[in-house]
Amino acid sequence: AQNKEFVCRGHDYERLEAFQQRMLNEFPHAIAMQHANQPDETIFQAEAQYLQIYAVTPIPENQEVLQRDGIPDNIKSFYKVNHIWRFRYDRPFHKGTKDKENEFKSLWVERTTLILMQSLPGISRWFEVEKREVVEMSPLENAIEVLENKNQQLRTLISQCQTRQMQNINPLTMCLNGVIDAAVNGGVARYQEAFFVKEYILNHPEDGEKITRLRELMLEQAQILEFGLAVHEKVVPQDMRPLHKKLVDQFFVMKSSLGI
Repeated sequence: AQNKEFVCRGHDYERLEAFQQRMLNEFPHAIAMQHANQPDETIFQAEAQYLQIYAVTPIPENQEVLQRDGIPDNIKSFYKVNHIWRFRYDRPFHKGTKDKENEFKSLWVERTTLILMQSLPGISRWFEVEKREVVEMSPLENAIEVLENKNQQLRTLISQCQTRQMQNINPLTMCLNGVIDAAVNGGVARYQEAFFVKEYILNHPEDGEKITRLRELMLEQAQILEFGLAVHEKVVPQDMRPLHKKLVDQFFVMKSSLGI
């Protein structure tokens, strides 16, 4: 079918490279496009056959199931990838002059949402895209979403650790380490320099609520980390005590940089 777009569900645990190879074997004359950008008109008009393959993220319909406490994780993970109509992919890009010291300032995201005719998975493993919507997210909106997702991930890992659903605590250790490390190595300061300075606030009067939201999320993250470290302390094995102590020390540095 010419100039059509489909969302396809790969095999279980199939990597993107393997899926691409499988599709190219099915269409031996096709030219593989190496990027996810919207193709230009010459490609739409071309006689040759082109295949553009990229990964998309499912957007679950049942948000309330996913956010409600007390629902088992296996049910949540089912709803994350089943009965899905909408999928999306993000393309980061820089607008205006890029600050080498602080890339957050100019980092926009072009978000494309694909809406299917039927929900996946269905009778078939692939369905045609009925319509696509493209929006641009500003650097501030992007920062808010990154923090919301990270806070949610931390909460989930902490609760799995508390309810002993986690066989080993490595995922929690790695997540705490990643967040605290990023914050101490300038993450917090970069956000503050980008969005909390007078210059930004005066130039973007419409962003008042969003700036407040970002500040709330940063403070909320500090609370989640504090609680997460307390849970971690109870379950951390002897050989990982030094790492735990390093995390606690770094966390205090992070808190002071937030002005808590």
